[in-house]
Amino acid sequence: MISKITDLDNLKGIRISTSVFFIKKVYLRKNIKYLYKNVITITNKSKNTIQIISKHKRILELFGVKKLNSVLKEKPLIKPGKEIKINLNYSIESKIAMIIGYFSIISLNNSTRFRAYIPQTKLSHPEILN
Repeated sequence: MISKITDLDNLKGIRISTSVFFIKKVYLRKNIKYLYKNVITITNKSKNTIQIISKHKRILELFGVKKLNSVLKEKPLIKPGKEIKINLNYSIESKIAMIIGYFSIISLNNSTRFRAYIPQTKLSHPEILN
């Protein structure tokens, strides 16, 4: 398991932490895929109620870059002092990869839009030394 927590000052009172778990190796036809689970916890430490609009991510791996931009179906509201967890699953072709990205967030009290950056997360197969 890999865990990392961002700094509060850079994210306008929003704390984002990630935990990554290796699930298993899958053989599909002649290709090998590595499956990972990513749990993202978003905590609102500000005085404003916020809403997550969309997520933007890039997976950098040996065989190229995947862009995963999406508008969330359920746009969760996070009240001050509360947190939510988002579970994401990844299927990659190489044993090593890195995820970078951000959430687009709107503050409902003053209608300000901003980005809350997700900490850079490294995905690595258990055979490889961290």
